[in-house]
Amino acid sequence: MSNLDSYIQKLLIDDETLSQFIQNPLVSESAYGLTKAERSVLRRVLIHLPATAKSGFSGARSYASFRRSLRLIQNVLHNSSTTVHANVLSAISNVEAALVPSAVSQNGGTFFMYVYYPNGGSNDFTCKANSDVNNYGGPYSNYRYFQIVFGEGATTVERLLLGASQAFPNNISYQTVNGANGSPYVSEIDIDGNSIIADLSNPCYNLSKNPKADAAFWFYSINGLPNHEGKNGIEGMSFRDYPLNSGDTVYWQLIAPDQAYGFQPCV
Repeated sequence: MSNLDSYIQKLLIDDETLSQFIQNPLVSESAYGLTKAERSVLRRVLIHLPATAKSGFSGARSYASFRRSLRLIQNVLHNSSTTVHANVLSAISNVEAALVPSAVSQNGGTFFMYVYYPNGGSNDFTCKANSDVNNYGGPYSNYRYFQIVFGEGATTVERLLLGASQAFPNNISYQTVNGANGSPYVSEIDIDGNSIIADLSNPCYNLSKNPKADAAFWFYSINGLPNHEGKNGIEGMSFRDYPLNSGDTVYWQLIAPDQAYGFQPCV
């Protein structure tokens, strides 16, 4: 883990450190080993001010607002450094290939996966909102990073998650529930000894009965890309069926589509 990555992680969970950086960004160099360039970029992203500005308090913002900015640079850092990341659990997996005729890659390959999770140990966030997750430091307070190599055959999100759980059972495992279509969906991830539950079988997630449902669930994305116009997946697609190509990175996070920011409920 680089000094910048480690420092961002601390800023995401420690109010005192965040306040200290806002007031005196130079402390990041002397106390945490950031370079001048890293400190400058971090300050600009976090505070939205040029390097010549005298103070970071020109506008009133909550810590949650600052941390949304921090999350942006963390996402860029993780997405751009996937193949050279030092803090990785890496294994060759013999999990059986997925039965996905539409999968582009049938020859195995190397795949990457980040699992982000809140503080507070084991918790049940079923039917809870983003604000409840934020009470435990937010969805990105901690993370675990995996690199899994499959020798041959088609790979899906399920195969990657299963491969990681079989290779590193002390670090990750998961549970599923079946949706109305009979397909499995992730309802719990046990990560580094923390059981984080968001049970999609609960009626609060039923959009036909609760069309404005915005409860947190285990959400995954591929390579940080949005699913514009269904190009990256169809409505209701299970992680069992989502095909991956060698080099893809899967990001898991416990979040809800926040309607305050204009997002619609996720079917």
